[in-house]
Amino acid sequence: MKLRRLFPSSAFVLALLLLPLLGCPKAPSQSPAPPPDLDEAPSLGPGQSGSFDYYVLSLSWSPQFCQTRKFPPTDQQCGDGKRFGFVVHGLWPQYEKGYPESCPSTYQLPEATVDKVLRMMPSQKLIRHEWEKHGTCSGLSAEQYFQQVETVFAGLKIPSPYQSPTAPVVTSLAELKKSFLDANPQLAETSITAQCSGVYLREVRICLRKDLSPMPCGGFVRDSCKAPEVQLRPLR
Repeated sequence: MKLRRLFPSSAFVLALLLLPLLGCPKAPSQSPAPPPDLDEAPSLGPGQSGSFDYYVLSLSWSPQFCQTRKFPPTDQQCGDGKRFGFVVHGLWPQYEKGYPESCPSTYQLPEATVDKVLRMMPSQKLIRHEWEKHGTCSGLSAEQYFQQVETVFAGLKIPSPYQSPTAPVVTSLAELKKSFLDANPQLAETSITAQCSGVYLREVRICLRKDLSPMPCGGFVRDSCKAPEVQLRPLR
């Protein structure tokens, strides 16, 4: 009868002794993530109403928004026969890093104000959402806040190629910005950014001081259009 080996072979023991000297493969190093754009900027939650650094006026290209999902024919913004171009998404109080939202406020949003604002923000749901999330952080009453929105929007000239296009508009980020700067000499190149979904323009954002004069945008407010060309969908 053969005896079973009770001890490991010398080759096996040698391999165990050399294992610590060989080391383990290192995991590949990862590049640091780029800073987020405004859509991903950190919300710092409810802040003190009126305590912020500057505003961002966000203009939404309505034909692109209306492509995001199927809307009923009676929808105020995207329903049948609704031919909106640039509309106001919001006027957002901002910190240099992040933003406040849903700040404590004793002011209410009157229905008369909602009706008045519909011509530049064509959705009652959007108006109420923007007041509750952003307007309450302005330190203003709802009437005063939306009066500021109206003042800014009325003082902004939409470049003629983007007023009522019936066919797709193909441009570049540089040309898009230049057209806004040419139509609005009060703006500076550093105060305007553009947001895209792929090649399609989604929003134009303009940074403003509390007195509504243009100012350079903060670090979180920057361009997200990366393709060589920018396309604007035609009005529906």
